[in-house]
Amino acid sequence: MTERPEHDEFQDRIERLKGHPRLLPVLKRGEVNLGRLSLEAVADLMRDKVGYYFLIAAAGLNRTTLRKAAAEPETRIVERSKRRAFVIRKRLPVRKAFADIVSSAVVLRKGDLDRKSRGGVEALFRDRLNAEGIPILMSPPVREVPGLLVGRRKPDGVYPDPRTGMAPLLYLEIKNVRRVADDIQKRLYEIAEASLEMKLLYGTVSLQGLALKDARKVLESPSSFRQDLRRQITASYPRVVVLLLCAREEAQKYREGAEAFVDRVFFQEEIEGCLAYLKETIRATGRKP
Repeated sequence: MTERPEHDEFQDRIERLKGHPRLLPVLKRGEVNLGRLSLEAVADLMRDKVGYYFLIAAAGLNRTTLRKAAAEPETRIVERSKRRAFVIRKRLPVRKAFADIVSSAVVLRKGDLDRKSRGGVEALFRDRLNAEGIPILMSPPVREVPGLLVGRRKPDGVYPDPRTGMAPLLYLEIKNVRRVADDIQKRLYEIAEASLEMKLLYGTVSLQGLALKDARKVLESPSSFRQDLRRQITASYPRVVVLLLCAREEAQKYREGAEAFVDRVFFQEEIEGCLAYLKETIRATGRKP
């Protein structure tokens, strides 16, 4: 059984678009004459999810850019039911290789499926927090914590409720890491940035530079310098926690560096440990430094 049934089904169905009554007359030698598609043909193709992704990929759009374009003044002249089709048809190239369109559509769909999967994980995590009686708040509704670099930060979880005006005591991020080698550093930069801002704004963190004169020392003994920074970071609330949705085996080498800037890092195999830490942190907030 495949691990990606929705993705594989989509890829199979989009390949079969070659035989769609609306595309068959305009497909020749692997090239689609998109300029011959009428507004009605585009609207008809869009009724099916596969046809929708095929068309927005051919037009160089995605869901967000399509929605914005459909709200433009010119587009609003068109009857509501055909606005998206109008936007797509206007941006379709005259001709394009069927295989290239399929490839782009698969990438678009994969991104949407990944976001859907991440949303599902967050919903499951929210349900588990409720079941465990851990009062961390997750969206919906969206929770916003005022910041400086980012005016309204939107953590995946926060305690207490920022709508009360109370400063955060716990700040949780859940980061989806598709390819560890390519994506994890960006995710770690994001959470380190948030951690520093939260602890400077709402905590008592006081950072003392190490005044190193020889940069080679960092390469020789990174662990000792990470521990020096970690002692300063973890001395202050709010507690900043990140759950990285990737395999521990692939990403373990990044843990020590990440925990120089955030209180705790957990991987997808460590859900129970993450929940236990969150529960204990909430319990201990009455004893904050």
